[in-house]
Amino acid sequence: MAGSSSHHIRNICVFGGSSPGKEKEFLESANHLGQVLAERKIHLVYGGGSLGLMGGMSNNCIFRR
Repeated sequence: MAGSSSHHIRNICVFGGSSPGKEKEFLESANHLGQVLAERKIHLVYGGGSLGLMGGMSNNCIFRR
């Protein structure tokens, strides 16, 4: 790529389970991803789940804005 072009992710689609998983690190990671998306002002596209990994990620993304 010639020149200096800058591409920024504005939206991301993520699928996560409706269960928190067997290891606590799964839910912690989903929560952290939600926080990072909010901090970077990246919009989360998801199916509206509010439970488990998907709920943890979406809640952290939405309520930290």
